[in-house]
Amino acid sequence: MDTRKKIIIAGILTSSLVIAGCSDNASDDSSSNSEPEPKPDGIYSLNLTGGLGGTNGGSGGDGNNVSLYKAAGTGSVEVLADGAADAGFTRITPDVNLGSNPLDITTGITVDVFAEDADEPAAGTPYLIEDNGRLFVSDGNTVLGDEAPVTGISVASGVTLTLGLNDTTYARISFDNDVLNSGVITTADIDELHRGGLRIYPASYVGQADSRIDTAGTQDSQNGGDVLISADYSVYNHGAVNTSGSDSVDDDAAAGGYVELYADYLVQNTGDIDSSGGDAPNGEAGRGGNIDLASDFGNMYNSGRLVNYGGDGQLGGDGGLINLYAVGDMLNSGDINARGGIGGADDGGNGASVEMYASGRKLVNSGNILAAGGNTTDADSDGGDGGELYVYAEYGPVDRDAPAGGLFVSGNIDLSGGDAVATGYGDGGVAGSIDVQVYGSNYPSEVGLALLGYTDIDTTGGDANFGGSAGDVLIFNDSVQANAGVYVPSGNVTNEADVTARGGSVVAEAETIPADGGSGGNFRLETEDKYGYINPQLEITTNKGNIDVSGGNGLESMMNDINRSGSVWLWGYNGVTNTGNITANGGADLGTDGDDTGYGGYANDIEMYAELGQASNSGSITNNGGAGEYRGGRSDGFKLYGITVSNSGVISSNGGNADASLEGSIGGSGGWVEFFSPGGVAGVTHSGSVSHTAGTGETANDGGAFIRGGMCVSGDCKPQ
Repeated sequence: MDTRKKIIIAGILTSSLVIAGCSDNASDDSSSNSEPEPKPDGIYSLNLTGGLGGTNGGSGGDGNNVSLYKAAGTGSVEVLADGAADAGFTRITPDVNLGSNPLDITTGITVDVFAEDADEPAAGTPYLIEDNGRLFVSDGNTVLGDEAPVTGISVASGVTLTLGLNDTTYARISFDNDVLNSGVITTADIDELHRGGLRIYPASYVGQADSRIDTAGTQDSQNGGDVLISADYSVYNHGAVNTSGSDSVDDDAAAGGYVELYADYLVQNTGDIDSSGGDAPNGEAGRGGNIDLASDFGNMYNSGRLVNYGGDGQLGGDGGLINLYAVGDMLNSGDINARGGIGGADDGGNGASVEMYASGRKLVNSGNILAAGGNTTDADSDGGDGGELYVYAEYGPVDRDAPAGGLFVSGNIDLSGGDAVATGYGDGGVAGSIDVQVYGSNYPSEVGLALLGYTDIDTTGGDANFGGSAGDVLIFNDSVQANAGVYVPSGNVTNEADVTARGGSVVAEAETIPADGGSGGNFRLETEDKYGYINPQLEITTNKGNIDVSGGNGLESMMNDINRSGSVWLWGYNGVTNTGNITANGGADLGTDGDDTGYGGYANDIEMYAELGQASNSGSITNNGGAGEYRGGRSDGFKLYGITVSNSGVISSNGGNADASLEGSIGGSGGWVEFFSPGGVAGVTHSGSVSHTAGTGETANDGGAFIRGGMCVSGDCKPQ
């Protein structure tokens, strides 16, 4: 016979849902499946472009940087055009343990809060006490709080449990055992502008697929309440969580409340979480609330949509921060939306930062990430800034014997800046950056870092009256410290994505001149430079993507280093191969006023260098100085260095033209093109073509040179 205590009160059955133990030998629910469905390969892009600015003195927003860095293991760092990261996992609804004094809630109920000196409610009534996190069921003896506290609760499907606020602005409940939610858990209002928050401290929390935790605003301009579930063991949430702020018709909209799902061990979430800010057509929009999913000693799995964007309004709302944390593996396939809202009479809202951190065998993301700045529709206002993305995987001593792992990312990522009104005075928003790192204090043998399925990376600056600068793309595989302080080689570096990092251009309708175009971003692929000799099969750099880091066009500019191109540097200790077309032209100046203005930007250098092994290029290389009415930009040339060198590409490193009929005009100098091998001419194979002419102008300039294997082929080859 079951001797566990049972109390039936006004339709509420308190009985056990215990299935002995709190086991992960789980009974999968009826909708268990592998999460998520696979996404198509090779369709993803990184958008870190600056927003467009206005023509009346506005500046384009700067693009921002993509940084991939690895200092753990001998795996490769790769940006591949095919494939997709697999962040799938099996959704589980485990058995629960509600303890010796459980409460089963089978019909809707509101649990009231009583002061410590208040009379006890009627027998059988669940209640809370001010500043006391325990839930009690009255025994009717008039003494408040002398009953054994409830050890765990279950909320039946279709049933709503409303909790009063026993901790000022929160409902706080603690249980020795578990919480099973198949219905709705909500809270009382603080007032008409604030929903009450919710804090649940169970042993473990299990939310079924049809469950909901709801502290969203329900009245005009009512802020959502915060939600914290802090479990001693695990959180398995498959239901929705809604803490969004409500809209406002005539006033400022409300903010979303924060959401934190925390467990000492495993966190598995497949439910959608919404903490977005409200819209305000006649006021300031609400900001999104922060979302944290964190596991201190175990894995963190998420496939739910995480939504905390800023609302649209006269002033756009900012998105909320998103933090995913695990001392263990992390798998995220849920889409993330932390964008800024649209501004109707003021600035667009800012996108929020998204952070993923795992200290375990692997971190995998396949979800789309949107943290772009909001546009503005007001001619005097600015676009919002994009949010940052940080993805870090750390390998510590606990993982010393772990199998192969690494960090793998797929999904469309948009951190772009918001646009200003094209004909207005405002600035475009600055894009957010991407920082992806794998590092550690030990030496797991196979740890890779890969962006999978990416065909395009764009860090271009925004066009405007003044062009914004582009962001850099930096991909680096660093040396690795093995046991006893001994350093060993890192792995290879590969890029297959097309990279566009052009400076923003001055638009033809610009009202304020002179005006400069933006500078192009730098492109770097590098292995470490000290230990590659230990293993000649490692530390090889390959680029297959087409790269454009040209400067933006100016208008009557008087500077040649503002709208310069970015530089390109490919370094591989044991070899470099490039098959992509690389363009790094200085920005042109479109001025035609016949005066001493109109400077073309200079074309930065392009270099490919192998300490050991071959340096090979078959792509077209173009880094011409920009044309300008008064002064053409110079070319810094192209250098290809290796133990052996092979080039079959077309090389164009010419100076930019100036108007030769304009008094005082100067053409840009041609670049130095050099193929170097320690073996001299015998170490260089060349079947392409090379041009390095000076640009036109009233005054001639240096025409550059072509040096092959230490021998002058063309030009004035005296050392510069």
